Amino acid sequence: MSDSPFWSNTVPRVLSSYAIAIFVLLWVGFAIATAVNREWLDLLWNSVQALPIVTEIIIWVLILPIMVGLWILDSSWPALVSFLAVAGIVIWTLLALISFVRAVR
Repeated sequence: MSDSPFWSNTVPRVLSSYAIAIFVLLWVGFAIATAVNREWLDLLWNSVQALPIVTEIIIWVLILPIMVGLWILDSSWPALVSFLAVAGIVIWTLLALISFVRAVR
């Protein structure tokens, strides 16, 4: 049963497709919130920080690149440095997901 094509082919492809879709949507939402109203990101950052520590750790693990982006925007770095750091994380996320998809196929 564990050697069936469903478990070895279909499930990894579906999961990698969902991972790409989720992170693309999260980064698009991040970009829209940055352009429209940056206070939304501050509210999200403060909401996550107010959660119990176990829940906060789970969120950090599940969406680490987004949380690092929020941390960068909440820092006192100059605007250009923040922008370059977040852009680097976006590129890193996409490259990591693409390499994951290639490894699964």
